[in-house]
Amino acid sequence: MAKATNSFKFLDTGRSRGVTVLNAVMSDFSYGKHAHEELAIGVTTKGVQEFSCKGSKFRSLPGNIILFNPGEVHDGNPGLGQTMKYTMLYLNPSKFYPLMGCASNQDLNEYRIPRTHFADPVLSSLVLEISRNALEINNSPLECEHGLYRIASRVSKIMGIFQPNNWTGVKDAELLRVRDYIHDNIEEDISIDDLSRVANISKYHLIRIFRSQFGLTPHQYILNHRINQAREVLRKGFSPTRVAHEFGFYDASHMNRHFKRAYGVTPKQYQSQLTA
Repeated sequence: MAKATNSFKFLDTGRSRGVTVLNAVMSDFSYGKHAHEELAIGVTTKGVQEFSCKGSKFRSLPGNIILFNPGEVHDGNPGLGQTMKYTMLYLNPSKFYPLMGCASNQDLNEYRIPRTHFADPVLSSLVLEISRNALEINNSPLECEHGLYRIASRVSKIMGIFQPNNWTGVKDAELLRVRDYIHDNIEEDISIDDLSRVANISKYHLIRIFRSQFGLTPHQYILNHRINQAREVLRKGFSPTRVAHEFGFYDASHMNRHFKRAYGVTPKQYQSQLTA
């Protein structure tokens, strides 16, 4: 008979960042009924995850999303007598709901998401990406908030309240100051709090009006500008590792991930193609 395996590994990225990550393995453990103060969004990654919530029973298969609003009572156990695995993000509502508000151009300090169990490959990949890069976001407030905003945007799209990004030729003076600050300090670990102080407005209002005028959130704009600057330096033959540190990336793998998302190749591949 196989030995029972139960493992629960938490990583707290800090209350200022608003994300706690859990990677769990369960073979013969069952949760009793309980509720969280946070919004919990998880992905089943192996086996069958059985649970009950709001008077209904659910069976979650690999790739499925599980979502519990704050205060929703639920339990959980492995299904079919098999070992199951899942990843769960516990999100601080005071930080996550305003980001949903930014994505939907609404004032959202509280929001009840009606869906408890569903399939959405995009949201699943975003949840798992934060889990994989948890140590990185633990050291980078910008990276953490960027990941949260991407999840907030996806949830807003699923709920049908997302408002697409706009772009306008005329920019407000305070946003031009923010843009110039980004350009002048691109090598630094810029945070949204830094930018909100430059504009003298709240960070959530900044995110909302910035994306309406630049077509990107401040997080996206910073990453985009870093990648564009890195491209120019890579063309001169500097090593990707040096370039990553020069332009404020956490490490080379951090730059690799964002660069490939933008251009389809890694910085090293890009460099070798242009300098061959």
